[in-house]
Amino acid sequence: MEYDWSKRFSLLAQRTRPPEISWLMAQALEVPGLISLAAGFVDQESLPHEEVSRILEPLLREKSAGQAALQYGTTQGDLELRQLLVQRLRAEGVFHPAAKIDESHMLIGSGSQQVLYLAAEALLDEGDIILLEAPTYFVVLGILQSRNLRTFGIDTDADGIVVEKVEECLAALEKRGEISRVKMLYLMSYATNPLGITLAPERRKRLLALLQSYREKGYPILLLEDAAYRRLGFADPIPHPIKSLEADNDLVLYTESFSKTLSPGFRLGFGVGPKSLIDKMVDLKGNHDFGSSNLNQQLLKTILSSGTFDAHGQTLRRVYARKCEMVLGRMAETFPPQAHWLRPTGSFYTWVTLPEAWDTGPRSEIFKRALAQKVLYVPGCLCYSPDRPEAEHASSMRLCFGMIGEQQLLEGYARIARALREVMG
Repeated sequence: MEYDWSKRFSLLAQRTRPPEISWLMAQALEVPGLISLAAGFVDQESLPHEEVSRILEPLLREKSAGQAALQYGTTQGDLELRQLLVQRLRAEGVFHPAAKIDESHMLIGSGSQQVLYLAAEALLDEGDIILLEAPTYFVVLGILQSRNLRTFGIDTDADGIVVEKVEECLAALEKRGEISRVKMLYLMSYATNPLGITLAPERRKRLLALLQSYREKGYPILLLEDAAYRRLGFADPIPHPIKSLEADNDLVLYTESFSKTLSPGFRLGFGVGPKSLIDKMVDLKGNHDFGSSNLNQQLLKTILSSGTFDAHGQTLRRVYARKCEMVLGRMAETFPPQAHWLRPTGSFYTWVTLPEAWDTGPRSEIFKRALAQKVLYVPGCLCYSPDRPEAEHASSMRLCFGMIGEQQLLEGYARIARALREVMG
């Protein structure tokens, strides 16, 4: 009989649960004809296969360049790629004019998800405290659970995280003598997943000033600014990142992903921040994989320098803006009057809230009725950290309009509407 190795699992492995998205995807496979509005996948038809193939073929045709691309790269990431990205970010106003940032302050990761994990691995011990938005990107919650961290979810509204609530939380932790355990504040500053909202410019300034005040008191707290959707905003001007407000480059780790703005198949993202932190993350990444795909990094350099990336980004903004207006119209026509939603500022998520008495969790009548209608959503409870009551009972849901085609998308939202009306009347 095969030995059951679960009896020998590490504490970290015992705390690690299957990602919620895996469970949701399993539902899609088990129900024939189901329309999934759960998975946060990008628009299938807009994936740039022709553009990438035109760049890949000549790269591999030339022997020395092709062989170099197929060889190992460096753990921190291709030097020329990092130089190019730093140059672009500086031109876009991502950095403060006085900030002394170069390629040594950047790490290329296998998607920004790895960058988030490496930052947690570098900074956070068991029992440490992390602040994050409520609701938040639910995949991050799995990382925090595995590392046995304490979470404090901070209220959000239509303008993003409420800075007064951050201040209240930090003051309470300081009064209890626990402020030294607060190591990180994680937030998405653009078109957040799941809310689709963008942090207001004045809140960016106040939030950074608050963290700077705690650093001056001897309690530095890293702000992990996840800007995965910065390039997918629907309207200009798009506010500058929080990273652009700090001249010292000592409190903000700024991350982006090419999964949403180019192709998930590349599995590339980056983080840029304090050099001491980046250096340690590089050490840790060496234990993970010796470096992210070198072939994909060589491809990405040409895609960035040729203008293909920027042109594709403009296409994506138009595609998602059109889809957004389409689904908002369908919701206004078909959803019950008790349902409310925020207007997304970008990306491809809508967040729907029902009266508090209604539950949308995986065992709720609404979820069961949605499955009967052959449509799937992300229950809102999955997007809240364990310290929040909404983690047990939430009257919200996240719907994604990213991947699927327009007709199927409209049908999916219509099915959600029917499920809601059947249960709510």
